[in-house]
Amino acid sequence: MARPRACDACSVRKVRCTGQLPCSNCLKASFECSFEKRPKKSGPKGPRLTTRARVDSQLQNLGKGRSTARSKTTSLSPPADFTDWNSRHLSNPPVSPPSPPYGTWKSTFPPSDVMVYLEIYRQRMYPIWPVIETTGLISALKTDENDKENCALAFAVCAGTGAQLQLKSTTQEWNDLELPQDVDPISLAERFAAEAERCRSEYDYRESLTLESILVPLFLHFYYGAKGKKKTATFLLREAVSICQILAFDKEETYRDISFEEENRRRRTFWLLYVTERGHAMQHGTPIYLTKSIALPSNDQENDSQVPQAFNSLVHLFASVDGVLVVSEATAKGLDQRLSREMLVQIQHDLRQRDQWPVEWNEIQRSDVSITQQWLRMLVWQLSLKNVSMSSEPGDDSMSFTYPAQVSRDALGALSAVSIDALVAHGPGMVVTPKLCKFEDRIWVRANRIYSKLKYATS
Repeated sequence: MARPRACDACSVRKVRCTGQLPCSNCLKASFECSFEKRPKKSGPKGPRLTTRARVDSQLQNLGKGRSTARSKTTSLSPPADFTDWNSRHLSNPPVSPPSPPYGTWKSTFPPSDVMVYLEIYRQRMYPIWPVIETTGLISALKTDENDKENCALAFAVCAGTGAQLQLKSTTQEWNDLELPQDVDPISLAERFAAEAERCRSEYDYRESLTLESILVPLFLHFYYGAKGKKKTATFLLREAVSICQILAFDKEETYRDISFEEENRRRRTFWLLYVTERGHAMQHGTPIYLTKSIALPSNDQENDSQVPQAFNSLVHLFASVDGVLVVSEATAKGLDQRLSREMLVQIQHDLRQRDQWPVEWNEIQRSDVSITQQWLRMLVWQLSLKNVSMSSEPGDDSMSFTYPAQVSRDALGALSAVSIDALVAHGPGMVVTPKLCKFEDRIWVRANRIYSKLKYATS
C-alpha cells in the first residue's frame, strides 16, 4: 500500500500526515493545509556541474594515455583496421599483413645509430678494450641481421661505449663523428643495454658458448659499472669469467691448432677479463678467480703493434700487485704475515720501472697505463702504511710519509701530457683520482706535522 503524500505543512514540520485535505495535524495547529509543493523524484541525484567537469577532464586524460601507449607499442598493436571493437568481432575479420621479425635490429634502432656508436668504440675505446673488430661485426650484422648473438654483442658494445664516455650532448663530435641528433644519448645507451639483454634471452647462450658469450656480459659489465650499479656489474663480470673458464681460455693447451687471429682474440679477451676482474676487486672488495695461467698476446703480424704493447704493459702493472692488493681465496690466509718491507719496496720498484711511456702510443693508451700506474703505487703505499713501519729518514722514498706527494706530481705530469678527450675515455672510474688526491692531501698534512715534531724533539 502506497504511503499517502504529506501536505506542505507536515512536510516542513517532518511529521506523519494522513494525506487528507485538510489533515488532522493542520486542523489541530490551525495551519492552512495545501499540496502545492511538487514532490522530488526518488533515486540518486545528478552530478553537480563542477563534478561533471572534473570527470570529463579525467576521462580525456585517460584517453590521451591510452593513445600514447598505443603509439609506443606500434610494433605489437593491431593495425588500424582492427582498432574498432565491432571489426574485431566480425565472423571473418580482415587479416593483417605479416610484420617483420621482432628480432630484426633495424626495426628497433636505425642502422646509423648502431654504426656511429661502433665507430666511436673503434676510435676511442678499442685502445683500452682491444677485443672487438668492428669491421667484422658490422659485416656480420649486414649479412644476417637476425643473428641474436651478433646483435647482442653489437648492442652491448654500444651500451658500454656510451656509458663509459658519458656522452652528454648530441652535438659532441668524435673525430668528425656526430651522435644522432634526435635521440638523447643517455637514453640511447640504456636502450642499447636493454636490447642486448633482450637478444640474449632469445637464444640459448648458456649452452652454445662462444667467444661472444664472454664479450656480451663483459661489455654489459662495463655499462652497469659506469652507471654505478655495482651488484649487477659484479654478476655480469662473474658470468663472463665463468664462461671463460668453461671454455678453458685460461689453459694454454686451448690455443693449439687455431689461427693466429683467433688465438690473439682469445688471449686478449682473457687478459682483459684478468685486468677488469682485478680493477673491480680493488674498488669493491670482490674476490678474483683468474690467474696468470697463459701467455700474453703476441705482437707479431699485428698491423698496429702499439695496441698490444700498451695493453701488455697494462697487464704487467696489474700482475705486479697480484697476491698483495688482490688475493684469491687460496692465498688470502696469512697475507699479513707474508707482507714485508722488502716485498713492498720491490713492488713499488716494479711499478716504477718506466716513468715515461712511449710517445708514439695513442694518448688514450698512455693515459690509461700512466694513471693506472700512479693509482696502484698509491694503493701499495696505503697498504705499506698499515703493515710496515714508515720512516721520514732519507732512503727509499716509497716507504716515507711524503711519498704521496711524489705520486701526485707524477700523476699531474701524466695528466698534463694528454687531452681531456683521452681522460674522458676512462669513464666514471676517473673519479677515484680526486678522492685519492684528497686522501693524499690529508696524509701530506699529517706527515708534515709528524716530521716537524720529530725535528723539534731532536733539536
